Amino acid sequence: MAVVEKTSSVGRGLAYGTDCSSLLLNVRARNMSAFPDDPNHFLRWAQSNHDPSTGPGSFLPRAVYGRYVQAVLNESVQLAGNDRMEWVKDEAWQTYPTDDGMEVKLGSGRRLLADRVVLALGNFPPSDPLAAWNAKAGSRYFFNPWSASTFEGLESLRDVLLVGSGLTSVDVAVQLREGGCPGTIHILSRRGLLPQPHKSTDACLPFWNNSSPKRISGLLRLVRQQVEGAQKQGIEWQSVFDSLRPQVAQIWQSLSDPERRRFLRHVRPYWEVHRHRAAPQIAQSIGEQISGGQIKVHAGRITGYTDGSRVKVTYHDRMSGKVNSISVDRVINCTGPESDCRRLDNRLITSLLASGSTRPDPLFLGLDISPDGALVNQDGTISDSLFAVGPIRKGSVWESTAVPELREQIHRLVEHLLNSDLMPASMALTDPCGADTLVRRF
Repeated sequence: MAVVEKTSSVGRGLAYGTDCSSLLLNVRARNMSAFPDDPNHFLRWAQSNHDPSTGPGSFLPRAVYGRYVQAVLNESVQLAGNDRMEWVKDEAWQTYPTDDGMEVKLGSGRRLLADRVVLALGNFPPSDPLAAWNAKAGSRYFFNPWSASTFEGLESLRDVLLVGSGLTSVDVAVQLREGGCPGTIHILSRRGLLPQPHKSTDACLPFWNNSSPKRISGLLRLVRQQVEGAQKQGIEWQSVFDSLRPQVAQIWQSLSDPERRRFLRHVRPYWEVHRHRAAPQIAQSIGEQISGGQIKVHAGRITGYTDGSRVKVTYHDRMSGKVNSISVDRVINCTGPESDCRRLDNRLITSLLASGSTRPDPLFLGLDISPDGALVNQDGTISDSLFAVGPIRKGSVWESTAVPELREQIHRLVEHLLNSDLMPASMALTDPCGADTLVRRF
């Protein structure tokens, strides 16, 4: 079995490779185990290897989780035997069928022969919200929020603009402050919605079932009724959303494509900020800075971008209808990862689409992928050699980015492949954080 990863750090990925101690997980420790059949695995590891006082409800630094993933990977390799695993520092550019299986062409020119290929590509870079104004990435505009240069020279910045107001924006604001940025942080998005905080709440029983509404309007009424009922019992709304989480894929799959489009058009922004919440400490810090004026949130649509002695961004204010402007020293793109595979600058995805080996899902949220995780080709045929886990499966399951969902995907895919006698069990631990991951039988 081989794992292809273009960076030198296998397992940590972008999310957990940070050195910023202030960046916390957005999920409690009790929900971060790598193994669905051992939910307390991460909690025990953190108590032994990080802090004995770690509790089930703790929100730990992301760097700690990166260490955990690497520890699990190393243990898995040792158990399987080092001769059965090869780490390849390279990038997959193409994969196509041959008489002997699948051949994978790497950026270095090397070729791997595989029985099965699994794509675990993680999140893709964001789209460019300033493309219409030909904003040039450089000293003032940072297209990639996680490039090292984004957080250089922070001490002299009077004003910074973050385009986008989701968890990426929150994380960037945290890292700006830790890096010594003293100025005002402006956050601009279409609706100006920030992620809601996690809260310690009572458990709420699942309420969705196969007889529940199959239309977005009906589902909204159902959720609101459940929230109102929970609040009457002193239970926070967060518990209602948490009770839905294990059923999100089923709910999504029960909806027709027109209803899914209706969700994306009208409900998605509100779902995102209620479902993808911030750790309490982070939410409190952001809230205090907003109250104190150190962070200012704006809602509107960008209408112009001018780069002079400072950057001037104009936008159509959502509330007043007026055209306002913000002058800043730095603009950072925090719109979140791109999911439309037609727009990606990724050699592997581009080649798969061009060859007809796969196709976008109907809503362009990722690739068209079967319930078993197999790619669907241009003619609608389900592949028996190409599989995927992670965000690229968003079109078929909707929630496909957080560890609780990823570990289930990986577990089920491994079971599917093991039943075909194609893979060793250690595949369950192959880069759950996202990388160019390919698997072959030696």
